[in-house]
Amino acid sequence: MGNRDEGSIHGDVPAGIATTAGGESRAPVDDQAPTDWSLLPVTHGNEDSMVAVIWRLLRQEPALMVSAGYVFLSVLGLWSSYFFYFKFRLSILDYLQVSDFLVAGLRDPAYVLILLLGALLAVLLGWPETLRRRNPAKVARLRARHWGWRMLFSESPWMNWEFSGLRPLTGMCIAVVCFMAFGAALYALSSAEKILEGRGGTSVQVVLGDDAAALPGTAKMLGSSSAFVFLWWPEQRRAEAVPIGSIRRLQSMPVPVKPAPVPTPAPAAPAPR
Repeated sequence: MGNRDEGSIHGDVPAGIATTAGGESRAPVDDQAPTDWSLLPVTHGNEDSMVAVIWRLLRQEPALMVSAGYVFLSVLGLWSSYFFYFKFRLSILDYLQVSDFLVAGLRDPAYVLILLLGALLAVLLGWPETLRRRNPAKVARLRARHWGWRMLFSESPWMNWEFSGLRPLTGMCIAVVCFMAFGAALYALSSAEKILEGRGGTSVQVVLGDDAAALPGTAKMLGSSSAFVFLWWPEQRRAEAVPIGSIRRLQSMPVPVKPAPVPTPAPAAPAPR
């Protein structure tokens, strides 16, 4: 008489709360466990996303991280170069050789910055899902406390990428890669537009192999490959690819000398009375 169900409540203490030897209540083990705030994706064998499998492979072979980053950077640079030279009606892919493909992403530090920002964005956007998998019990309690946590750790199929058939980490990384490609293309088009408007680019004078004097006018140097130099002639509004073997010299325009500051005359002493 008066006995409670053994599986639910022991006396006045819920079953989920343990008691010490002195009878004092103690919080559940999940509440006392430290929160794992790691940004690294969780790997769980066959249930992993494609990105987690690749990450596990890269951690086992650290040298592959450098190779994979270099290849991705080269592809990003090649992608951007296509849009840049497209504004000048140059089919850049027809002028590039194999060695040019490998260094396409190293010609502009902005591509390295885009790559690093994209990797950071992928980690930050995938962090909620990483926390969910590392701390499932705590995330469930946080979602029950406030609507802000429910938005951050949303279980909506649109937020979990279930509509696409992709795992959240894989879908998030694909979205970030598309964002990086879009941003790199916009950067290349913006750089080309500045040269077309006369606000960017390096002005040079071109001296061909058999000539002693430079060609009339100045050109904007767009870039180079292992076999060609790409020039833009603002006066003629045309671009051309000049073989490197036919160029004797490229001269940059003289750097203007900064005028010396004019000394300020000292104030005259007041006349004696």
